[in-house]
Amino acid sequence: MTANQTQTKRKRGGQKGNRNARKHGFYSGTLSPAETRDLWNITNLEGVDPEVALIRVKLQSSLQHDPGNRRVIREASRLIVKWYSANYGLDATTGSYLKTVVQNLLETASMRHSAALQSSQKQMADGRNESYVL
Repeated sequence: MTANQTQTKRKRGGQKGNRNARKHGFYSGTLSPAETRDLWNITNLEGVDPEVALIRVKLQSSLQHDPGNRRVIREASRLIVKWYSANYGLDATTGSYLKTVVQNLLETASMRHSAALQSSQKQMADGRNESYVL
């Protein structure tokens, strides 16, 4: 440091304006404008219960950030089964079966989404490589 520069002492903890605690995806506490729009469309146009629509929007968002995140898939399937059990009085056996089915469906959809994403990225990369070969 030179004599002209002054050193300001930083306070303990996170500094004002930092985004270290910001979360995205399934565990975030807020919705982006696009997620809010999707939630509104699912609830009002498709007639889905708002709680289920919120799970759907958050799951979609988190799987876009991390397609293979099995923890998010387990949590989403747990919440869906909990909602259905509360609203339709499912017994423990039926709830357990439903959770397994929902989790398997979500994992399959996640793998397909991940494979499609990788395929499209590969095609884009191949397209860029071909343009340089000319």
